[in-house]
Amino acid sequence: MPQQPLDWQRKLEHVFLAEKYYQATNPEWQRMRIDPVTLPNLAIKEVDLRTSFFSNFTANAPIYINAMTGGAPQVKNLNAQLGALAAQLNLPIAVGSMSNYLKYPQNQDVIDSYTVVRKANPQGMVWANLSAKASWQEAQRCIDLIQADALQVHLNPAQELVMAEGHQDFRWQENLRVLCQKIAVPIIIKEVGFGMTGKTVTQLTELGAQVVDVSGVGGTNFAQIENERNPEHDYSYLQDWGWTTLESLLDLPTLPLTSQIWASGGIRTPLDALKSLILGAQAVGLAAPFLHTVQHHDLATAVTIWQTWLQQLQELVGLVGCRQVSELTQVTYQIRA
Repeated sequence: MPQQPLDWQRKLEHVFLAEKYYQATNPEWQRMRIDPVTLPNLAIKEVDLRTSFFSNFTANAPIYINAMTGGAPQVKNLNAQLGALAAQLNLPIAVGSMSNYLKYPQNQDVIDSYTVVRKANPQGMVWANLSAKASWQEAQRCIDLIQADALQVHLNPAQELVMAEGHQDFRWQENLRVLCQKIAVPIIIKEVGFGMTGKTVTQLTELGAQVVDVSGVGGTNFAQIENERNPEHDYSYLQDWGWTTLESLLDLPTLPLTSQIWASGGIRTPLDALKSLILGAQAVGLAAPFLHTVQHHDLATAVTIWQTWLQQLQELVGLVGCRQVSELTQVTYQIRA
């Protein structure tokens, strides 16, 4: 059997190592204590989690399935399951980086590994995903391939440094501005698990991003993953590089932003999601927990697991006395050192 391209192998290694290092909890969130509301004065059935994404899609909750994989034939089934899960739960979903489609535009197996998400979720909200160095023409090709409703652009300088085959040219700012100007669908600019400062959030807003996803430390750790893949150099000292999602949200600018702020990175429980929403995130993304579920359960079981998760989020929103997600920023809390 001929050896498969290194670009395909990298995608498989990412999936394998993400599962190897998967953790079901993120203790960082214990630093935030929500002030208890002993008299919520509502019934849980009154709580409505429905959330509008870009005004043309109403999801069942302020939750999205974040970018994970694609670009190798072996991940097609995983993406089919994730797409079907998104459809059943009525949540947005992002495909993984579409760089391999740009490298192998005639390879049907590579194409299918991405388009299967749209086929499994024809009426839902699906987002394309590319790096910040992609041209707007390349971005448009990826959007067209999967009929994407939005484009995620990932910023991953720390990952690129540790990655054996990574790039070291991070002059992305002008290209981001062009992408925001040329691409008609909404642009989501996100980290990949190293967090953002408030200053960076402001810069990305000024470049034209409609959404900034702070994506902090605490979930899948690409410094750890790429270090294991890199036999030539040891970057293990970078495994705690960056800011957690909690730290990133606490540093958000106090002035109103034109961009929406979303949170991902280390969101594991409904309580983690609730805390993110209280801190000002307008939507919350999870990746590894969804991937973990479809790797260990059939679709029907996965749907039940996540319906329960979403029901518990609804209960927690009611527990703090809120009927709408938009009310959560009024909830008070304490931060422990």
